Amino acid sequence: MSFDIFGNPLYEPKKPILSRKQELQARADKIQAAKDANAAKKNAIMNGMAERTTTQIATIETTASFRNRGVVMVDIYRREQSAPLNPNAAKNLNNLNGNDSAYNGYLSPATRRNVERMISVWLTSVELNNELKKGKKEVNIEKVFPTFVTLTLPAAQVHSDNMIKEMLLSPFITWLTSDSNEVYKKGRKKGQKKGFGVSIYFWRAEPQKNTNLHFHIIADKYVPWEAIREKWNHFCDRLGYVSRYALVQKQKFKDGFVVDQNKVAEDMKLLKSISETALATGEIPKDLNETFAKYLKIALKLKEPLDDAILAQGAHEKQEATYKKAKACGFTNPPSTEIRAIQHLDSVTAYVIGYVAKKPTQKPLKPNQEVKFNETLNRECVYTFETKLNPLTGETEKVEVDMQYYTPTAEEMKNNPDACYKMEFEERKINGRIWGCSDKLRGFKPADDVITETDEIGRTYITGRIIKETDAEGQEHTTVVSTEKIAVPVMKYFTKVVSYREVIITEQEGKTNIFVSNAMDEDHVAVKYLDTLINYVGKEEVDRISKDVGASFEKMHGKIIPFRPEKMGYPKKPNGKPAVVKHAKVLQDNSPELHRQYMLYFTHIFNCLYNQAA
Repeated sequence: MSFDIFGNPLYEPKKPILSRKQELQARADKIQAAKDANAAKKNAIMNGMAERTTTQIATIETTASFRNRGVVMVDIYRREQSAPLNPNAAKNLNNLNGNDSAYNGYLSPATRRNVERMISVWLTSVELNNELKKGKKEVNIEKVFPTFVTLTLPAAQVHSDNMIKEMLLSPFITWLTSDSNEVYKKGRKKGQKKGFGVSIYFWRAEPQKNTNLHFHIIADKYVPWEAIREKWNHFCDRLGYVSRYALVQKQKFKDGFVVDQNKVAEDMKLLKSISETALATGEIPKDLNETFAKYLKIALKLKEPLDDAILAQGAHEKQEATYKKAKACGFTNPPSTEIRAIQHLDSVTAYVIGYVAKKPTQKPLKPNQEVKFNETLNRECVYTFETKLNPLTGETEKVEVDMQYYTPTAEEMKNNPDACYKMEFEERKINGRIWGCSDKLRGFKPADDVITETDEIGRTYITGRIIKETDAEGQEHTTVVSTEKIAVPVMKYFTKVVSYREVIITEQEGKTNIFVSNAMDEDHVAVKYLDTLINYVGKEEVDRISKDVGASFEKMHGKIIPFRPEKMGYPKKPNGKPAVVKHAKVLQDNSPELHRQYMLYFTHIFNCLYNQAA
């Protein structure tokens, strides 16, 4: 058999896909065979099996979650149904009640991870099953074409966040998702589409620097920017924002066009960045402002970057052209929307997540403080450190002396303001819901009467239902009925169980011992791939990054293996920045079998979300 430079066979027989039930049975058979082969060793360890009671209380699975920019490995403890419950479990959960008050108005770490996972799985499935870069911008309900939109208020916000969402955002979403086959039958819009048939969407509310509320929206269909701006401004004027914008603009330009120097500086930076990319690639971006496009052609013709004088002139002309268009319509069509061309990005998923799942910016802490996420408390905490002298070594060490989180009442803060640390952010908090999405995007969550089956790749299917009936005597009977196998989307990262171990408890003469077996049933293909990634990045860096996550993650033997494109042989971008490499590409180059499974998994998700028709 031939091998590539990484030691992978050029052809590997395809491993049959097993159901979860078949996989568990295969594991059980393998475990039993191992037990029989090592009977003598077992007897020596157990030392008197006849007098000792042994019970398997749990299984520890080592899992590898394949994220966009690397792999996350953890040990997951799965308790056997017959095993006794931890008496502290309920107490620990009760202690968490109300702790989310610290995040009232902000996206909590747990919610942020949930949002990132949900959007990542959705957009990765779209990227891997659609050739977005070759796709045309056209209104077509049959085509999945992600559109990333930002909606802003044309004037200073004077209504509550909840009213803005109720009166402006909600009807806008309704319009986006309306049947694309319906058209206006009368009026000036007669013959135009009422909506665009968006089936999957996500929105995130966020404050701007001026404290105005604005929204990021991802929709799965192409929607022309003109239609989006017209409709959003229409809803904005329900609360008078367009009218107030027009009044302000008319007053500002009562004596004619006036240059906004702050806006010129912003446009100069933008034009400079675009021109640098154009010179490196030799191409002018599509859908670019006419004025900017004109100056980029000059830069490409001269093969030189634009100097500050030309950049300033270009920014000035762009601003004046915008003013003339706005004046022509009485300033009633404000630039309140922005649409990003995301089909040409290296990674749509990574780009969008950077906007919708970003952390709020914290106000500076004290020099000896830092914020870390506490896995046990499921929240971020403020840790305070002091530098102390170790009497044994004679060296100074950074020692944690305090950990605080915010749960005080107003009375407690009044009586003892130093008792708790209040997490403060630069952005103001949002009142009410911070994000929302279509029901489809949340994924499938089975009801109590539904039986599901998951194969070793992670694809989930409905295979049956549980029917409960009560007879004439009041006795309840349960019947399991098999149904046609139906594929359903569970919005989880592609994950492999790398290996697992048994947790066994033994009791003899009043003494209790717990044993953890050696790793069993290793997925050798996954192990080989993970070892390859660690070799690229370096074990020391993996250990350092993993340790920084926190003590709880370390107890789970957690590992974060990031992508380092420059160490993996991928060339840098023309502008000198590291390449953006999708996980599918890394798998394809390093593990063909895992790449096959990865593609099958996301094809399953895509087909479930779009009924195999998109």
